Amino acid sequence: MKMKKTILSCLLALGFLSASAQDQQPKTEYVFNPHWYVQVQPLGLQYTLGEVDFGDLLSYNVQLGAGYQFSSIFGARLSVNAWQSKAGIDNASFRLAGDQNFKGKWSWKYVAPSLDLTCNLSNLAFGFNPNRLFNLSAFLGIGANIGFSNDDAAKVKQSYAAFCGLNGPDTDENMDYLWDGTKVRLTGRAGLQGDFRINDKISAGIEVNANLLSDRYNSKKAGNADWYFNALAGVKVNLGETYSTRFIPAPAPVI
Repeated sequence: MKMKKTILSCLLALGFLSASAQDQQPKTEYVFNPHWYVQVQPLGLQYTLGEVDFGDLLSYNVQLGAGYQFSSIFGARLSVNAWQSKAGIDNASFRLAGDQNFKGKWSWKYVAPSLDLTCNLSNLAFGFNPNRLFNLSAFLGIGANIGFSNDDAAKVKQSYAAFCGLNGPDTDENMDYLWDGTKVRLTGRAGLQGDFRINDKISAGIEVNANLLSDRYNSKKAGNADWYFNALAGVKVNLGETYSTRFIPAPAPVI
């Protein structure tokens, strides 16, 4: 009986030693390096919130950005979004005036720089992994929208006022916020971006963002804030080394 207990104790001891040896293997871990990056997003589509048909409010836009990743989770980005926005008058107003075919749509140009705080949600949830195929990030920003070339809106208001005067009640008061020249408006925005890793330097990405402005952005008096939404695709290029490796030797065995 004593021999059996001795053999069993030796087997248990060997099992504990084997498990301990596996836990004490040398390891290599990834260490995040703060770094700069640039972002080019030449494929963009914007929808400016309004009451006319969805397709009538879609327009092309682009975005350029540069940022600094402070940690594996948080960073900051300066981006410039630009091209044009669109608006229109509800066809119900035309029906009141007795004409179904009158088209009241216009567009204008803008440039919108913004400073964003970014958060890598994938690293936040699962830890830093530079070899991860896909990373999801969120951002919150504040900036300015610089609007110009709003001449089409003035022409629409003039034509619509004349049209209403000839055909029915004057209902052009919903363009009381018509503006001209160059206007700068405060903008708040938030969004999500997803990056697909190509290599350590380059990733392909998609982004969606929502932008909030004052009621005067689209020249129409609505009694609420104006919005536009962007969907963008492009590439991000990291500058410098984004991570390094650190060798952790196995601890000395305890005798």
